[in-house]
Amino acid sequence: MNKPLTYILIFLAFSCVEKKKESDKIKVEKKEAISINTDSTKLKAELVVETKKSDSLFIDPSNFKYANLNKFDLRGWYYGKIIDSLKAFSSKEKLVEYFQDKRLKGENIYPVNYQYFSIQKNDKSEKIITIIEGDESCCHDLHYLIYNSENKLLSDNIVAGTGGDGMWGYDQYGKFVNDSTYILTRIDMEEIELENGGIETQIDSVITNYRFYKNKPFEKLTEQKFKKVEKQ
Repeated sequence: MNKPLTYILIFLAFSCVEKKKESDKIKVEKKEAISINTDSTKLKAELVVETKKSDSLFIDPSNFKYANLNKFDLRGWYYGKIIDSLKAFSSKEKLVEYFQDKRLKGENIYPVNYQYFSIQKNDKSEKIITIIEGDESCCHDLHYLIYNSENKLLSDNIVAGTGGDGMWGYDQYGKFVNDSTYILTRIDMEEIELENGGIETQIDSVITNYRFYKNKPFEKLTEQKFKKVEKQ
């Protein structure tokens, strides 16, 4: 065999070996790619399952702005601040689940008028939350809602509020002084136009001590009333 022919055969053999290596490499890369995609699919599926699990919780802490409050005061919480600062409800179903009142399924009930406020307790045996109810036309009340271990509503009490209409306005705020007593202060103010062109401002204040129960409405213990009149 002459030398040129020998060189050609060696070259062809070498080329076949290189092509086989490249082919094997491509197969390996494809297998790795398939493995990565499969893992990604598994991860995506796990995330979806986890999200659905979180949505099934009775109380989702991420909805609420505050936790473990002792005082409740909505003074300064005008409509715009409430809408901008707090998360509103998105469905009537959730409203009914929390207030457990079928009237909330009515046509004139709008979830956007209810906002999550605070989580007071979130244990298996007991759950306590506060929710604002109101609208831009008048007033906002803060509900203090207590549930048992089966998420059944035990009591619903108003612990704070604010609002007004025309020349009348009110604020009510309070605090727990111990585990069984809540002190609520309410101030109503109304401006009255006098015949001489002046304005009379009537201010009525009421301070009420309530006995706090977990399974029924507050019980009024004592009440103090004050009245003040200012003329301009």
